[in-house]
Amino acid sequence: MASRAPLFPTRVSYRAFGRQFGRGEQALLAAIRQLREPELRAEGLIGLGDLGLDRQGCDAFLGLLPLLATPSAPIDLLRPGSPFIATSELDLLVCLLRIAQWRHARPRADDPLAPLRLQLARCAQAVQAANLHLRPRSLSPVGLRLLDPAGWQRQR
Repeated sequence: MASRAPLFPTRVSYRAFGRQFGRGEQALLAAIRQLREPELRAEGLIGLGDLGLDRQGCDAFLGLLPLLATPSAPIDLLRPGSPFIATSELDLLVCLLRIAQWRHARPRADDPLAPLRLQLARCAQAVQAANLHLRPRSLSPVGLRLLDPAGWQRQR
């Protein structure tokens, strides 16, 4: 496992993570971080477009950002250009990968995280449509909470 920053045990250095973090994943994370900053939003949209996301995919990520800013959202994005990767950012990438692999990803309507899960499903579809390669990793308890089967409808 990559070494953790002593002051921030939930943040992993890009260098320490090394080759386990692909260029497409780095570009996706950089673009998502840029979308959060109003003055960098245009660059973030260009970055998503360069990864192969269409307008709907870009809109899905734009719709995700306000949901990540709520207290119930367990994902914290670091500032653009940060030399670290938050554990929750890795969880975001893993959730996108796993949700994209599901046949029908629909959150339960009565679940408090339903809006966040629905938007994650839209983002996962966009990532899958762009054929963006995300690597499988283990999830932290926060990521496991997002993928908790009790919060998703099962296919019948």
